[in-house]
Amino acid sequence: MQSDLPLLILADIPQDFALKDLTLSDQASTDIYFAPSQYENLDRLRAVTSGMAFDLVHYSADEITQSLADTDLQHIFCETPEKQLSGIGIALTEHISAAKSDGTINRALLDLARHIGHSIKASSIIWRPAQLHIGFDYFIGAIDHYIAGGPFPVLVQVAITQLPDGKMQTSGLSYFAGQEIRISAPSDYAPNEVVKRLVRIIHDIATNGKVEEEAVIDGFNAGERLSITPVENGQSVEIAITANGPR
Repeated sequence: MQSDLPLLILADIPQDFALKDLTLSDQASTDIYFAPSQYENLDRLRAVTSGMAFDLVHYSADEITQSLADTDLQHIFCETPEKQLSGIGIALTEHISAAKSDGTINRALLDLARHIGHSIKASSIIWRPAQLHIGFDYFIGAIDHYIAGGPFPVLVQVAITQLPDGKMQTSGLSYFAGQEIRISAPSDYAPNEVVKRLVRIIHDIATNGKVEEEAVIDGFNAGERLSITPVENGQSVEIAITANGPR
């Protein structure tokens, strides 16, 4: 499976399916155009939407099963499939891949996945930069507002895990900003309170770019401070929450 393919749609697709058979709803067909593949002897299709081109790649059930076995996925509102599923991957073409973090391109990618997923009755998607395996219904609910111009869909494009030392770590933010976050908080902060703050920080970095300089700024509540320190040549940023007042 190609390394630059960020999104994979899983579905119970008939064995004789080919991408040339893919059809979209009448509404989607007015915005998405399928062009003949430039790759010979491969089941690929180019999808063009709003002037942006994406490559669709058909993967067999065996290839999807191998991909699921080879990666340590975090499952969100879904489980490892009990039966073999096929898949359609979406890759950015060369002329837009350098701007993959751009909101317009990201929205177009997710919108394309939404329409293709509906067409093939998808059960789940895999967002590979964060190794997230996400139930399709949850995925749709999470991206609809974003596609309409809302905030970055953190919980379906960036993974959050708790480390043994209590810090929380992101995975997949580097796809958008070239940087991951490790955040620590006082021991009396509940994990969900830390996650709420982390989600807002992820949104800011994914939207505005990586943190390049050390800083101490006001937190989200009175008396709260955030100490921000880029490390590892800017590939990570350490954020420490301190508080002297009520939360």
